[in-house]
Amino acid sequence: MINAGPLWQNSLYIGNILSTILYGVQLAMCCQTVHCSTGESLDSLSLNAVVTRRCLSGLLLLLSSIVVLVQAVLGQEMWIIHYDYDGGMEQYYADHTSVWYQILGLMAMVALQLSSDALFIHRIYFLWERIWGLVLPCTLWVGTVVLGALLCAYSATQRGNIFTGEAAHIAIAYYAVAIALNLLVMSTLCGRILIVAWRSRRDVGHDSWRRYFCVVLVIIGFALPRTVIGIAFLVTLALGSGVSVAFLSLYVMLTCVSAQMLILRAALSFPRARASRSAPGLGSSLLFSSPPISPTTPRSPFLLTPNQDRSKTREDICTFPSDLKSDPEA
Repeated sequence: MINAGPLWQNSLYIGNILSTILYGVQLAMCCQTVHCSTGESLDSLSLNAVVTRRCLSGLLLLLSSIVVLVQAVLGQEMWIIHYDYDGGMEQYYADHTSVWYQILGLMAMVALQLSSDALFIHRIYFLWERIWGLVLPCTLWVGTVVLGALLCAYSATQRGNIFTGEAAHIAIAYYAVAIALNLLVMSTLCGRILIVAWRSRRDVGHDSWRRYFCVVLVIIGFALPRTVIGIAFLVTLALGSGVSVAFLSLYVMLTCVSAQMLILRAALSFPRARASRSAPGLGSSLLFSSPPISPTTPRSPFLLTPNQDRSKTREDICTFPSDLKSDPEA
């Protein structure tokens, strides 16, 4: 059990400030995603893709808003409204670990974690051509669902929360599985793209390595900060340090920001994807950069652009050239 002493309260205050800054970043990216395709003429399939991205962005924004609001309400209640609480701030927190808004914030954190992980697993689904590549990520994701439900249930029955009581032990297991899933997803995405780059070297030349490497760097940029902060939070939580609450605030908001960055990249690349599909003789190649398109140009793995059939959808989303689709070892 973590004591809500001065270290914990200072960490909560700093975490609230940092999470508010990241919430502003999330809000800006969400607005850019929503307005990205405004004014364009879209067919029915393209419209479905745009609506899907906007709905995902709205869901992430809603959940992150709940988290930030709950943290602000907790600080207001503990430091301003009940500043003269009998026993001090530590006693106030101990007596109000399971109030309704705390449970709401915890449920939003769990839902945000599950939504972000599901989005990244969805990328693996289109990049990995064999179903066994999804077995371990999906198993870990189901584990986070079960542990997250147990964490919320224990907190709702006044058995503590992430930092106190019986629920704290479940929280350690939950975040351990969630962070392991983060590492697995990041490694799988990067590994798959590098394997495809190696096999396509004979078709697109050595220059393709730089483009594939840029995609890997983008994936690492999405997931690495979240994973590093998550590990720091898990270690400090297991050690019972009050600093863990600051790492938790950062981890939750980075979970939201990383997923929103993925959606925004797809939205920004979508006009080029439609232009390449509509241009004669260019197929559905998606560009990494501005040079002229060729049928062997690598395609971005972040684009959610549904087409008439499953094979065409994979061709639009994956980075590998279309001729690799016939490779039985791909």
